[in-house]
Amino acid sequence: MDYSKQSINESYVKLGTISKLNNKRFPFREVIKNIEKHEVLEFKNARLLGLLKSACKNTITPVNNIEFSGRPNEFGNIVANLFAIECKGVGLDYQKPKDTQGKGKESGYPDGLVVFENQYFYTELKTCEQSKQNQTLRSFFYSPSTHSKILYDASHLVICFLTYKNGSALLLNGEFHIVDMYEKEVKLKLEYNSNNKELYGGKLL
Repeated sequence: MDYSKQSINESYVKLGTISKLNNKRFPFREVIKNIEKHEVLEFKNARLLGLLKSACKNTITPVNNIEFSGRPNEFGNIVANLFAIECKGVGLDYQKPKDTQGKGKESGYPDGLVVFENQYFYTELKTCEQSKQNQTLRSFFYSPSTHSKILYDASHLVICFLTYKNGSALLLNGEFHIVDMYEKEVKLKLEYNSNNKELYGGKLL
């Protein structure tokens, strides 16, 4: 058996082991520590929390002035961009995190990086309809990447703005949540996928 075939067979064997972990819950900090080799630090900076809350409050009016009526994911991008502006407005060093190749990527976790008092804080911005915040729909996602954006030991914060509809306009209701991911758990959801080219580009019946 040549090495490449042996390696492939070993990978197949591992599929059975991996599948046993499907739908199990793990501490988020342990997931990041074992995959990214970086620590998730508990958030303890009261001064930064105050500035982040100010930036959140300052984001609400500029967003609502737009009276956005498009798709929710586009609305989330608008909120994220205006939040970044307001972070800088309160004096925060807010950046789009770069990956291991030094490239800035819009997609993938996390959305933002705040450098404050020589420490790093990753941020992930979310929007949630106010009536759905207690539902069990999946809303937080982390997927390992070949070129990760997690390059530092840092606190990981999820910042969520609550939304509501006024006619066709999607608006912020004025409330927001800031969540420290240090104590949170996440569920592993395995998925095997294929694209159209792969499905329909080969042999057909």
